[in-house]
Amino acid sequence: MGVPEAISAVPGIDISNLSNRKHEISQQLLQAAEGIGFFYVTGHGLPQEDIDAAFAMSAKYNNLPEEIRARHVKDTSNAAYILGWSERRVSAGRLTHGMLMGFDNPRMEGLWPTEEECPGFKKHMLEFMHQAAKVTDDIMTCFAIGLGLPEDFYKEPMDPDAIDCQTAMYCNHYPSWERKAYREGTLRRIAHTDFEVLTLLFQRQGETGLEVCAGKDTTPKEAMQSGLWVPCDPVPGAITVNIGDALQYWSDGRLKSTFHRVRMPRKDEYQGDRYSLAYFANARATTLFQGPQKKYPPITFPEILAQKKKYRKSFMKLGEDEMTDEEYFNFQKNTAIGPEFDIAANAAALQPAV
Repeated sequence: MGVPEAISAVPGIDISNLSNRKHEISQQLLQAAEGIGFFYVTGHGLPQEDIDAAFAMSAKYNNLPEEIRARHVKDTSNAAYILGWSERRVSAGRLTHGMLMGFDNPRMEGLWPTEEECPGFKKHMLEFMHQAAKVTDDIMTCFAIGLGLPEDFYKEPMDPDAIDCQTAMYCNHYPSWERKAYREGTLRRIAHTDFEVLTLLFQRQGETGLEVCAGKDTTPKEAMQSGLWVPCDPVPGAITVNIGDALQYWSDGRLKSTFHRVRMPRKDEYQGDRYSLAYFANARATTLFQGPQKKYPPITFPEILAQKKKYRKSFMKLGEDEMTDEEYFNFQKNTAIGPEFDIAANAAALQPAV
């Protein structure tokens, strides 16, 4: 395979007046999703003051005493999808930490901070997640139209109020590196694709570092060697959206789950705390992902996670905090975690025996 085709920039799409522009917007979203797999949406109807309030609540939680946040950890054995509080790479200086929360269903039992610990957190964050779910529904309606499916095709499988809803939102905090030394080329988050159906990423102005691998149909090795990384900085009034692995599968591979990473700030950039809110829109646990062309056999999201966990164990012989700084730097430099729930093997399962 030659050098991947480069795509120069992340497109912006206005989704306002959706009821009268569904087919126009559907084509724009489809073009972006089939190309770079990332796009900005404006005209989404989510007020900036509500986004700012969610960021304030996230910062409030992330700056609680560590002994309080440590009460909200669950299922740490599942490296692929840990609800509750988590942190990464503590030994070399914490690169990121945050709270991954679902809707108010049994998965979140015992994980919400109490009103005494963080007043208003649960109420405000659930309200914000429902607002993000409305934007998601608008985008998925357009994808359904673009893929030739009924407009409501994704509505019931992605119902945020279903008891087995797998959607989650990550309140992410990258601590300040002001007056701290780090090796050039260090990443705050390594190259990866997202597991879920669709990600709505809320970023704050001036807090840069997100980059997208602009090589279309890029493999993990190419993602690390091609150098085709383009910035995906915050855009005023816009939500950053990207396709996840599950939607790539669900669309028979038409919509692209793209590698992205978060680099450390450069010396001339803002070095302080970076916050983001990542709303990982997903289907219910019982939903069978299979595209209209049935290119791949049906699979559920828990089955995707099981395959990903097995894959991670195959190349991660040590945990991040068991590595030396040099080992971790080389791991970052040479690793890209993509849609490895074995699409090829699942496709082969549909082929008739010879």
